[in-house]
Amino acid sequence: MAIKDFVSRHTLACLAGGFAIGVVISGAGAAMMSFSGSPAFCGTCHSMKEVTATFAQSTHSKLECVDCHLPHDSMVMYLFEKGRTGMNDVYHEVLRDYPAHIKLSARGRDMVNRNCLRCHANTMDKVHADLFKPMDTGGDCLKCHSRIAHGARPIEGGIKVE
Repeated sequence: MAIKDFVSRHTLACLAGGFAIGVVISGAGAAMMSFSGSPAFCGTCHSMKEVTATFAQSTHSKLECVDCHLPHDSMVMYLFEKGRTGMNDVYHEVLRDYPAHIKLSARGRDMVNRNCLRCHANTMDKVHADLFKPMDTGGDCLKCHSRIAHGARPIEGGIKVE
């Protein structure tokens, strides 16, 4: 009963306090979402150090990892894929089984291609290519531009297990 009496006497203060706590939690969550997609965050994993180093030397180094590696069609798909790929990365980092040369999955390659076209759509309308076609029919940006974001000479990454 003491809590009920306190809340009834200080309703406005409780609402203001709850609102302030909500704002702080929302701000912290947004900051974490932003930071967790940055090269600084992604590069903290041992297996991504070399990938991050090659990215830092690329023409796209001002971008975030999530700009290329996550879908931007909807916030729901973005959050779902961020969680799925994040858990996958944590899983392999804990098991220490990333290969020396990390390769994109077919799903990841499709996502990167879509993001290439999302950012470079104004350039692509002057290029004679089949846009938004399946990769096996000519819509694969990475077929010719695979070294743009991670350098001309891939450096070994993964986890070295002696």
